Amino acid sequence: DNWTSLGPLIEITGANGPRVSGIRSMATVSQAIEDDTWSLPRGRHPLLILLRNCLSPVPSGSLDSAQDTFLWRNTLDLPPGKFSAVKTWNSLHPHPPTVTWHNTVWFKDHIPKHAFMLWLTVQNRLPTRDRLRSWGLVVPDGCLLCGSSTETRDHLFFTCSYSRSVWNAFFTHGALSPSASFDDIVLWVCSSFNSTKLKTICKLIFQAVVYFIWTERNARLHTPSSKTSHSLVKDIQLLLRAKLSGLDRAMLCSTRASHSSAASQATFIYTWFEFIQI
Repeated sequence: DNWTSLGPLIEITGANGPRVSGIRSMATVSQAIEDDTWSLPRGRHPLLILLRNCLSPVPSGSLDSAQDTFLWRNTLDLPPGKFSAVKTWNSLHPHPPTVTWHNTVWFKDHIPKHAFMLWLTVQNRLPTRDRLRSWGLVVPDGCLLCGSSTETRDHLFFTCSYSRSVWNAFFTHGALSPSASFDDIVLWVCSSFNSTKLKTICKLIFQAVVYFIWTERNARLHTPSSKTSHSLVKDIQLLLRAKLSGLDRAMLCSTRASHSSAASQATFIYTWFEFIQI
């Protein structure tokens, strides 16, 4: 152990240290002391001379009654101390830098299954047909939604005419003009908005559209059923209005509990009908 400034003595003496000194490798400091002096044999062996030079003439403090204290090096940049599971875990699993799309996916009011789907999509981990073919699977490469191009992530979101019509249906207001490029949209929904509620709504729309388009794509792959883009838009609108109504109720309960006034605050539903479903 590092109980001297020289570090573990076994690293200085080598494997022969315990045999030459007569002190077990697992012995405590107090077991190496006798009559307030180091219990080292007489002799001129080079290792014994080295130990006598490394150790102080008289052990510091009374070690007979003291309990051994175990110190852990929880991190590389901090001195040894009391064991910390959190610090040890973080040292073994260092946090990578925060990605630019973090707040697009994992924001406060996200819908979990929608956020998870977008998380996969941002990292291009959806089993689109171009990826299946790159793995050696013999599958058609055509888009299941429009049938006019190779199915890739960037085509599905939102170069495809079907998915683009769904996406554009939510952004007819002049103040909102997102790109049709997936990577650009990821950055756009994290950009500055005049209203935090509008920003939250745009994030919810983005996640919901990605989720519903992928669900529709799978439905067409595995069943004979299909929905028009107009029908898909209606389904998304219905779900998001229910979500926003819940957020408004939660906000109302919070303001009542804190005895603050929310009369001047625009609700999520009001913002929805002002900018989205005009």
